[in-house]
Amino acid sequence: MNSSAFHQLPTLDFKDAICDAVDRNQVVILTAETGAGKSTQVPQYLAEHGYTRVIVTQPRILAARNLTKRVREEWAERHTEDASEVIGYRTAHERDDSGRTQILYCTDGLQLVRELTGVGTQGKQVLVLDEVHEWNDNMEVLVAWSKLRAEEDPQFKVVIMSATLDDQSLAEYFGTTAVIKVPGRHHEVTWRKGENILDELFRQLDNPGRNILTFLPGKSEIQDVTDALAKKAEETGVPIIPLHSQLELEEQQKAFGSYPNGKIILSTNIAQTSVTIDDIDRVIDSGLERRAEVRSGVEGLFIAQISQADCSQRAGRAGRTKPGEYILAAYDTLPCLPFEERDEYQVPEIMRTLIDRLTLRLANVGLDIEILDFYHDPSRAAIKRAKRTLIDLGAMTRAGEVTNIGRAMEKFPVESSYGRMLVEVQDEPESIREALASIIAIQEVGGIVKSGVYAISWRGLTSEQESDLLAQYDVYRAALMMSDDDREAMGIISKNVEKATEVRERLFRDLGLILKEPENIKHEDRQVLLRAIIVGQLHHLWVVNEWGRAVHLTAKDSRELSKTTVVKRAKLLAGAPFDLQVPTRSGDLETLHLVQDLTVVTATDLEKLKPELFKNIRAVVVYDPRSGYLVEKKLIRVGKQTIELFGAPITDDTSKSRRAFVRQFAVWAHRQTERQGYNLSKYHRRVPQVSLREVEQAVAQSLQGVISLDQLTAENKQKAIALSRLETYAGDDFIRHLGKPRRDQHEKRRRGWTPKHKRKYKRDN
Repeated sequence: MNSSAFHQLPTLDFKDAICDAVDRNQVVILTAETGAGKSTQVPQYLAEHGYTRVIVTQPRILAARNLTKRVREEWAERHTEDASEVIGYRTAHERDDSGRTQILYCTDGLQLVRELTGVGTQGKQVLVLDEVHEWNDNMEVLVAWSKLRAEEDPQFKVVIMSATLDDQSLAEYFGTTAVIKVPGRHHEVTWRKGENILDELFRQLDNPGRNILTFLPGKSEIQDVTDALAKKAEETGVPIIPLHSQLELEEQQKAFGSYPNGKIILSTNIAQTSVTIDDIDRVIDSGLERRAEVRSGVEGLFIAQISQADCSQRAGRAGRTKPGEYILAAYDTLPCLPFEERDEYQVPEIMRTLIDRLTLRLANVGLDIEILDFYHDPSRAAIKRAKRTLIDLGAMTRAGEVTNIGRAMEKFPVESSYGRMLVEVQDEPESIREALASIIAIQEVGGIVKSGVYAISWRGLTSEQESDLLAQYDVYRAALMMSDDDREAMGIISKNVEKATEVRERLFRDLGLILKEPENIKHEDRQVLLRAIIVGQLHHLWVVNEWGRAVHLTAKDSRELSKTTVVKRAKLLAGAPFDLQVPTRSGDLETLHLVQDLTVVTATDLEKLKPELFKNIRAVVVYDPRSGYLVEKKLIRVGKQTIELFGAPITDDTSKSRRAFVRQFAVWAHRQTERQGYNLSKYHRRVPQVSLREVEQAVAQSLQGVISLDQLTAENKQKAIALSRLETYAGDDFIRHLGKPRRDQHEKRRRGWTPKHKRKYKRDN
């Protein structure tokens, strides 16, 4: 590191003004252009000025780690002492600080928890909210909380910092006049409009030696560009380095290395703020990001145009140590708006995403989300939707009081529905809690299987037909034993497997479980897991109509079933609605309205969990070939519609159950033989007939004394299933009994003459 680098930063000229403003005011707003050194220098100034602890929030873990490393180096040079105990960081799952730490970098989510639980900023300490312009949910609450603290506690001090911020509007919100503007570095960054990102990158590879940072919407686009550049990059010796949140720390750190022929970094918006890669001299920007939004009440992932402020942030990644260039260019056929046509600032997260978890977090500390004075107020519809979800999950009462379930859910750092699942099994055996934690870890990373037409080999790794969540657990267990290449060949997302493993380790720590390899789910555990999954998705129940589309039980929203589902022929499902925006071959953007993470819901589940929803009409006991057990088939009325549903398997081993199993299995087997005979009769003249009595006699001999096929050996189970086939009763002469093949009826019709009045279409047409 250059020993005089921090002495040349623009913030140095404002050191006294910043410290004086913090001394005199509770709230100070600091706007500093990119490269000014606000994230590294301002905390040091305040610590050297005498504040016992400076807590600096960051929106991302990577930023907290790297800022800590950089400031430790600068502090050691400034004060000629080891700074490992003076400078530290904390995230939700990492900690590198001590009792002597004066400057503490925290992820904003962790600091929010600290503030709300009363262990945040105290005494002669300063809270620094950095990169406020990102306006994620945590930052929104921290800003609103800071305003409340400043009104109630005269000792509380907060500094609001960003490179792109509407400082005057924020000053009016806090009622402060302490606004400081710091210019950036004086290395010029030129702007120009490019044509296409791939064309721009190939031109860079023709003249290697530059360090280029390229912003793309998401991981899939990063992979596509990596594949396109791979051959050319290898020839020129320029490394192509991906950078996104799902990479391991070691992989992320490669972006900060020096390479003799330069480097090309392909990044999501993770490198947009707080992450300083000093040697970047050119930024190529797609002007896009993939972000979560709620549209029509459903959260989804959409490709969106970034704001002017975000463009400025990205441009500021260049020109740190030398003049740079910013190129705004289209990616593939996706649209790329000119800078002047973009919104000035992006829509804050609290105004475009689901806020049920945020609502519950605030309610747990006695704060009604409707009372808190946000800088950006969430819509009334969003608040109503969040509270309705929490009521459906049993986390809140209609009066707004948090229930015991809600207090337990808040302890788990997962989505509300997954938190509800964990609460449901908190008193169950350890094996069940381990399996559910693993299942949730897989879902938290977006699943581990691909949905493409050719990515179906993973289906051979599971026999599950009732729950996508259980199916992906089976796939995950198998994937742990595979190489990356084998995973990808089978349609398994290798990176997500690794990420799920990380999340799983975290959840195991949070739940106090001993980390070990995932085990096969026992039959008795499976039923408990299915119930827990359904409980977490009770607010999203879907009826499958005759066209195979899912219709929401209460909202009547119609959606397509996810292509990755293993569930077939179910009438009622629990699943999460999700919208996914994808580019088409024509260059347009198409939104897929899906229901994913499906689980079959039985009549018994409804009766136990949501008895107010339905009226039972009648029920009969039948054999269910999917489970191998007897089940109650119920005809129920939900609102104005009638649905046929299977109940829970009958597992009572009584003489009555055994007799019923033989009888109902025989009825099912006879129905299969009739169906087979009907299909054969279309093509053959004489098809053997089998009576119900004959089938009953055969079944009684084979299945005496059992209540399910699970009680049989594999060999005997195959023999029992064979009783549903016509050839079992016809014997070796089965083919001969079929008789002479029938002439194709359609062919016969085509040969003959059809009278004019019976013709479907006129000949001249």
